[in-house]
Amino acid sequence: MHELHHKMVERDINHWLEYELLSWNWWILFGFAIIPWIIWLKFSDRKRRLEIILIGTLATIPTTYLDALGVDLSFWIYPVQLIPIAPRAMAFDMSMVSVTYMLIYQFFFKWKSYIIALLIMSLLFAFIGEPVSKAMNLTFYIRWKYWYSFLYYIALGITIKFIVEKCKGTYRKEV
Repeated sequence: MHELHHKMVERDINHWLEYELLSWNWWILFGFAIIPWIIWLKFSDRKRRLEIILIGTLATIPTTYLDALGVDLSFWIYPVQLIPIAPRAMAFDMSMVSVTYMLIYQFFFKWKSYIIALLIMSLLFAFIGEPVSKAMNLTFYIRWKYWYSFLYYIALGITIKFIVEKCKGTYRKEV
């Protein structure tokens, strides 16, 4: 069993080296992975970085896990990956999605403005970003609808803000 797994990993790495690395799709993923973090470093509030990073972490963990589950259940495919031995949607989940949630949290303090920003982000990601990613052959949807993503982005955004706000409230009570 171990040998079979090793051969499959080796095959995946060879495929990545021959067909994916430095392809135009790979360069787009590279940009998706790097540019959001450059923007975040430039605009992040240094005084609130720990709190904001918590938002990004709380967005990244379930998104990465659910993305892997979606691949395993054949809901979608990522034909190109940034790094062969990493989560397939790393550029999306650990960069674009998490950084966007962090920036929304940072700039929209009140629940009402946060929800409005969250709705706009969800609309843009689900109904523009995902179709564009599909058109660029970065994703291929098998059993998934864009509105599922729309609902997920909203639910996740509300959940992570709620958790961080509760943690902040608890921390303030203890100090």
